[in-house]
Amino acid sequence: MGELSQRIGKKLEKYGNTIFNNLEWEILTQDLQFNCMRPSHKNPKNKEKTTHGIDLLQGYYNPFTDRKESIIIECKHREWSNFIPSNLKIWIEELINTIECASLSPSVNPYLGEYTLVGGMLLYNSSDNKYELTRALENISKIDVPRRRNPMIIYLADNNRLEKWYSFNQEISKIKSENRDNNWGIIYPSIGGSHWERLSVVTPSYLFSDYIITTYTKTNELEDGIKKDIKAIFCFDKVNEDSLIYLRNMINELQLESRSDRKQEFHIYFYPESAEEIDYIKECFSRFNKDKQYFKLNLLDNRRLSRISYE
Repeated sequence: MGELSQRIGKKLEKYGNTIFNNLEWEILTQDLQFNCMRPSHKNPKNKEKTTHGIDLLQGYYNPFTDRKESIIIECKHREWSNFIPSNLKIWIEELINTIECASLSPSVNPYLGEYTLVGGMLLYNSSDNKYELTRALENISKIDVPRRRNPMIIYLADNNRLEKWYSFNQEISKIKSENRDNNWGIIYPSIGGSHWERLSVVTPSYLFSDYIITTYTKTNELEDGIKKDIKAIFCFDKVNEDSLIYLRNMINELQLESRSDRKQEFHIYFYPESAEEIDYIKECFSRFNKDKQYFKLNLLDNRRLSRISYE
């Protein structure tokens, strides 16, 4: 999808530009300053806002709404001590104000074209390499943002989410490089009257999902080029008995084990949060898989864990 600017890459320092690879999003513009359109917008010192800034404006096709949509991405590269409810509220309100003015701005409109601006995404990266998941979740739960007359979608991704995206992206890159058919895609099931779709684009709502369903064709060179249909399910939910039951029910409900002219396999990826969780995942999966030998377990790379933890 092209390279992000050096400034964006710096803000996402440890993750670089790679977390946006394989999403099939289009960069509409970046590092754009434009005039504030609403006198009601204030800066953190309660003075009238004069300009807004867009770190990144991204566009993508959404199969559920059958239209091209765009979001404004704001990157915050701050020390961990700054990740507190009051700052989060300020950052989100600034992003909302930017979105409101961008939808009206003659400076932004040419970049939107046929895309509909639907919301924004706040990315937070700890600049001092400190992070506590429990504290992060607690602080996020305390955010209180006033309601707007016109609702919009705001996503928030902190280090924990960025690390998961990084691992997801690395695995997708590996799958694509190892399979000559290169027909990897996301499965968008029929929901609320929408059509079943298989697309290479990853929508923001899917990116924040606990389960991402993908599919591709794998050619086995050791078996005279025999092809297999692969369903690869990426699970970012906390692994326990209930989540595995939910996963099995989801596979059945979406009919992912439907008949195929070719052999098929299910590659299920789990993201371990700790070294202790790895053994638990393996134990649970062995019970989950006892009558499904074509289900294969994979563990995504958690960069906070050593390689010894996986062995």
